[in-house]
Amino acid sequence: MKTLALTLIGLILLCIPACFSVEYNWYNTKIGGGGFVTNLIYNPGEEGLLYLRTDMGGSYRYDQTNKSWIPIQDVFGGSEWWLFGCESLGVDTKEPNRVYIAAGTYMSYGENGAIISSDDYGKTWKHRWDAPFHFGANDDGRGRGERLAVNPVDNNIIFFGTRKNGLYKSTNYGESFEPVKGFPADHDIPFILFVPGSKGKTVIVATDDTKAPLYISKDGGSSFDKISGQPNIGYFPQHGAFSADGKYLYVTYANSIGPNGATQGDVYRISLPDFTFKEITPVHGSYETQQFGYTGVQTSGTNAGVVIVSTLNLWWPSDEVYMSTDYGETWSEGVASHAELDISEYPWLDFGKEDNLKFGWWIAALAMDPFNDDNVSYGTGATVYTTTEFTKAMKNESTHWAPNVVGFEETAINDIEAPPSGPGIPKLLTALGDLGGFTQDDINEAVEMWVNPTYTTGNSVEYAVSNPKIVVSCGTDNAAYSTDGGYTWTPMKTLPYEKATGGHITISGDGKVVTWIPNQSQIPYYTTDNGATWTAVDTCKNCNQVRPDGKNPKLMYGFDYQTLYISEDGGKTYIKQGGNMGAGQLMSPYNVEGHLWLACTYWGGVQFSSDMGKTFKEVDPKFKSADSVGFGKAAPGSDAPYTVYIVGKYDDYYGVYRSTDLGSTWELLNDDSHQWGVYNSKVIGDPDIFGRVYIATNGRGVVVGDDTSVVSDGGHSSGSKSSSNNSKKNNNSKSKIPTNTPSSSKCFSEPDFPCCTSTTEVVEVDENGEWGIENGNWCGIRSVSNSSAKGADECFSNGLGYPCCNSCDIIYIDESGNWGVENGDWCGIKDTCDPSSATVRCPGENLGYNCCSSCIEPYEEDENGKWAVVDESWCSLPYYC
Repeated sequence: MKTLALTLIGLILLCIPACFSVEYNWYNTKIGGGGFVTNLIYNPGEEGLLYLRTDMGGSYRYDQTNKSWIPIQDVFGGSEWWLFGCESLGVDTKEPNRVYIAAGTYMSYGENGAIISSDDYGKTWKHRWDAPFHFGANDDGRGRGERLAVNPVDNNIIFFGTRKNGLYKSTNYGESFEPVKGFPADHDIPFILFVPGSKGKTVIVATDDTKAPLYISKDGGSSFDKISGQPNIGYFPQHGAFSADGKYLYVTYANSIGPNGATQGDVYRISLPDFTFKEITPVHGSYETQQFGYTGVQTSGTNAGVVIVSTLNLWWPSDEVYMSTDYGETWSEGVASHAELDISEYPWLDFGKEDNLKFGWWIAALAMDPFNDDNVSYGTGATVYTTTEFTKAMKNESTHWAPNVVGFEETAINDIEAPPSGPGIPKLLTALGDLGGFTQDDINEAVEMWVNPTYTTGNSVEYAVSNPKIVVSCGTDNAAYSTDGGYTWTPMKTLPYEKATGGHITISGDGKVVTWIPNQSQIPYYTTDNGATWTAVDTCKNCNQVRPDGKNPKLMYGFDYQTLYISEDGGKTYIKQGGNMGAGQLMSPYNVEGHLWLACTYWGGVQFSSDMGKTFKEVDPKFKSADSVGFGKAAPGSDAPYTVYIVGKYDDYYGVYRSTDLGSTWELLNDDSHQWGVYNSKVIGDPDIFGRVYIATNGRGVVVGDDTSVVSDGGHSSGSKSSSNNSKKNNNSKSKIPTNTPSSSKCFSEPDFPCCTSTTEVVEVDENGEWGIENGNWCGIRSVSNSSAKGADECFSNGLGYPCCNSCDIIYIDESGNWGVENGDWCGIKDTCDPSSATVRCPGENLGYNCCSSCIEPYEEDENGKWAVVDESWCSLPYYC
């Protein structure tokens, strides 16, 4: 056993890698939930205090002020990924600031679980007890609970029910636990309850003994006995809850531990203190209708007779919630049958079909606000729904529900791509588990999922570098292509072979050759006719990765974890390029030819090639291993054509790193509080925003990081100069000076996209004009008007794509002539202008300072331009100085 005084506390780093660190702001792209919510837990000791736990995506605390969820388990990840699942969450009603988490995802995978404790609502974690056995947050039975229970009087005492190792107890606020002697060690213990009013002395423990699962202690847990008179129904207890007046205990049962396999179940009411049992099941299933069990149960904190329960595995039309106001003697009609679900903010919840919206399934998480019966939430296999008018259900009236998932992201991301911006090009493409895929223009808005096909799981997505509107994807039982950037899809016409599914898909830079490596396939297949025919790539037989070159539309690379292959015909045929390489992820940066990076999982660290893979070099020996590599926009002023991002272990610290100089130096981006469980599958940078990085996680969605020195709150500071003699001018009528200088290639697409310089081939026409593509980037095709004889309304700038100025105010001077600004854009000064009639313009006028009358010697220079002093007052030098 060991305790913790490390990163979890937020005070000490596990280790500090020998590289620079950068301040980052971390958040998620907006999908909205997307995974199984195993429980919602109110702490009745403090109004509004609500927690959420998941099977593989950590835990959250609800922020009542901002109506959003705050992740509190992100301290686990990388080398301790298995601790990201939450087996149970315990709340302390005496000191509500205390909270406990039993962390551990699998009983048969990873390593042993741990219990962590916090005294500041999960903001930091003070203690950690490493258990000598595994937990199973993502195993069967994960919707039952809670296994952690805090004594309401002597709150230093905490009980924990294990899956195979009996009952454990802590007497020091979770710093350590010991087994409770005398309690059977061969039972799974799904929940523990302290009986209200017993001053922490009466404890009820549920087990998986289907004949008599409930045990009781009347001496604070020193000894236990089976409760007599239990119904021999052969079911597993799921949840328990006490009535507000302490007269009854309600227990739900199912013939499966869940979340699947339940076909029968009951609800029982147990009278206290004599512990007599009465079945109060709202509705039973039947072979003729539907078979199901029961799972969730909650009671009102203010109205003693109110109790609500949820069904388990009632698949059609959906699981139900029933409500009683008389201790379960009678029940309302099903709440779902009268529910109105508003999914406008999260439209994917209909799973691609308008008639497919369900009230929910796997409703193990059921929560009623202990201070307000109208506030009820329930979790499903995909989201959390909340209503603020639940008491209408007492009258069998309709209730309005909406997803309550701001800040809560639980999806498992398999692939992400961020194409370079352009007309009709999305911001982000995401392939993910359970939900297929998404195409987002705005990462802060949830969208419909991909349809036609609708993948159960989306595995891979890729765009053509020379035309990002051409996109391919693959997933469960299918693959598809898109010609509009991934907004609409068409299934491949055939499969390479029967039952081909999932795997990895890619496309040549020119969008003409698609390569698919389905799961379990030992060979890639390519198609040039959208799947009408497929051809096995015999020259790259064992390749499990195929990547397009970032610039050359015909160049492709194949990799089999040992040998690199190269293709110059879009991926139809390959030749061997290099061997004896480390296993890992091979990637190529956008818009650069011949560059390859290899993140080596076991040995070799991070490798870089600038000669199409003929030779590789290890960029930094401190990278012992790496899991993923990606690329984004180059740093301002950098000679490197792109920024490199790595997820790996540098100097023994696992994290997210970036290099702005092709690997010569590295910066750490995340810290001990931002680990996100498993985040090793994919990392990419944003091609348009320096410093922005996207990280694919297995249970925390797409994590986004912004360099705070680049993307901040958008605030601007004003100038610091002051003068008692300055004269402020009214500049409302003046045009804003463009930040860029006039260009001889001016066209409609600037400043967002450059003008085409070498192509006149029109790829697309929209309301703005004609578009072409150069070097994989969108560019505007300009229509130039060159007149050999200038008229009264013509000047030198006409031939450069700019209008003539109506005024004579000179802002800028270059080899082409004198320039002014009107309507926020550059214009050419006519030859007929009288310079004496011109008004001088300068940067300082927008700050309330006078412009200097000429280009005199500057006194100093700052971010607002050059400054001089005339008559003991500051003046701003004209733009053209």
